[in-house]
Amino acid sequence: MPIRPSLLQEIRAALGQAITPNLNSASATEDLYEAYVWSLALMAARQEGFGVTFSNAMGLPVTQFIFRTSPSAIYSLAQPYTFAILEFPGSPALEAHVGIYVAGRSQVRHECDVAVVHRSEAMTCRENGVHPRSSKVLLAAECKFYSTNLPIDLARSFLGLTEEILQTDRYFVSNTSSNSVVKMLTTHRRHWETWVSPLDLRMRDRLRGYFETTFKHFKALHG
Repeated sequence: MPIRPSLLQEIRAALGQAITPNLNSASATEDLYEAYVWSLALMAARQEGFGVTFSNAMGLPVTQFIFRTSPSAIYSLAQPYTFAILEFPGSPALEAHVGIYVAGRSQVRHECDVAVVHRSEAMTCRENGVHPRSSKVLLAAECKFYSTNLPIDLARSFLGLTEEILQTDRYFVSNTSSNSVVKMLTTHRRHWETWVSPLDLRMRDRLRGYFETTFKHFKALHG
């Protein structure tokens, strides 16, 4: 199956039949890939027993999931951007977003392609028009879709990002790879997964398994 329809199929599976995505097979592959990695986070949360519902910043009924196709603030009302609410009994609620800005430790904003944020933090940010603090981001993924080998500048950029957005569960995710990128990220002890796509079930399931571990640890610490 070609890559775009397969990415879209996985996204639709994560959303369920009641919600349709604003993305389609003509959407930019990069946008589909970010939404696909986000869908793997949702699947991982469900595997760990989290309930998943959908909402948006405008408080409107959700029948269509509006994914961001360019980064914006979590409090943006430019469109009814949609997010997932993840809930597990006895633990603080979380939100899973695509393409939001997060405040790094220098207070400079940084884009997170995929971000799972404490819901209390997200609600405060929407009320006050500020970006989530990186310390309140449980899981983040930098998503890169390439038709060629990955350039080394991507690894350098990710290293800088992880210096700003601390914590452990920060992932570099791509559908392709290069020796220089994975060597640099490994040397600096960063989390990375390459060759991740619906066309390689082993790599897809491995990344989803890491996400599951993040949610498992969250439950253990907050349950």
